[in-house]
Amino acid sequence: MASDYRGENKFHIGAKYAWNGLKIAVRTERNIKIHLVAGIAASMLGLMLSISVVEWILLILTISAVISMELMNTALERALNHLEPSHQPAIGIAKDLAAAAVFTTAIAAFLIGCIIFIPYLFEFF
Repeated sequence: MASDYRGENKFHIGAKYAWNGLKIAVRTERNIKIHLVAGIAASMLGLMLSISVVEWILLILTISAVISMELMNTALERALNHLEPSHQPAIGIAKDLAAAAVFTTAIAAFLIGCIIFIPYLFEFF
């Protein structure tokens, strides 16, 4: 179902389309699945190590940033593939830049995870 409610300013309609987009991404995109599994693993580790409230806030923001960037990358790739199905160097560069945004966010997420979890892991072992 494509977003076609044309100006109706109803939260539940927008949320319905957003939920639909998330379901499509999870069903069809390997990288979304990878990021979701990593986010779930980090959350489980946070529960096991009893991280602080501030650390939970940072963890949730970090996980949502990576998943959001991956969703934007996927949306851009699909739109560009639709608009220009044949290989065009400029389209390839735009897609590479979007992928780089996800990669940069994922590296930051990894570093934030290290900063949060390594002190707890040293205490644990």
